[in-house]
Amino acid sequence: MSDLIPAPASTPRAAGGLAPTLTAEERRRILSEFAGPPFDPTLARRERLHELFEATADLFPGEIALMCGDERMTYGELEQKANQLARHLRRLGAGRGGCVAFLLPRSEDVYVALLAVLKAGAAYVPLDPDYPADRIGFILADCGARAVVTTAALAEKCAGFAGVVVALEARQAAIFAEPDTRLGPADGAAPEDLCYVIYTSGTTGRPKGVQIEHRSACNLVRAEGRLFQVRPEDRVYQGFSIAFDASVEEVWLAFHAGAALVVGTREMVQAGPALSRLLTEAGVTVFS
Repeated sequence: MSDLIPAPASTPRAAGGLAPTLTAEERRRILSEFAGPPFDPTLARRERLHELFEATADLFPGEIALMCGDERMTYGELEQKANQLARHLRRLGAGRGGCVAFLLPRSEDVYVALLAVLKAGAAYVPLDPDYPADRIGFILADCGARAVVTTAALAEKCAGFAGVVVALEARQAAIFAEPDTRLGPADGAAPEDLCYVIYTSGTTGRPKGVQIEHRSACNLVRAEGRLFQVRPEDRVYQGFSIAFDASVEEVWLAFHAGAALVVGTREMVQAGPALSRLLTEAGVTVFS
């Protein structure tokens, strides 16, 4: 905020710069009114991203967390499903210091997998189903993924992957047999460990994996929660590809606040009439 507001009149400016338009008192009032509650950045440095979701699930277990078409999932249900998949991934060797990718269509499974990977202690690597197979193969090899969570229909795009392909339909019985309680924090990720790796488009060469730590992601989430003041009664639209970093803002604006995340289809992200109908019918109140 302060970087966008011209300096007060008393501040010298470089030759050729813009003349300040606010007095010192006007600047102080604007910054004060938009500052929100006090922010402690040291708190985020002690947290892991999935713990923010878990705190919300404890507060609002019966509230809607996800709206995907006609499907609804509460925070309690999402927490339980993520715990079960996390335990299954842990049995397959996922854990601290490793990466687990997921290649899933827009559905509730995306958010179950995302949370499960974090709960298992690994970093998640999101893959878009629209990616060509060679890009998917490159990313899986480059990040050293131990496993990829996908569907039977998309598994063929992972041909040649040396790790474990977790096709959800084939493993459904084994996943549902797992306890739905949380894993203990002792052998999970630390705040300074990787939270996720999202790859660039590769338009200037090979795609590059951008690595984000838990403490950095938590700092972003808490800062945005303070700035945008999303509330439990809000409904947040999720339109960006989960493999694009802007999706982190959408997802966690909802999950941190206990709001409902409204997931758009592939057609809706083109901002046509289908999107307009969804925003109206779902009662979306927060839109990026």
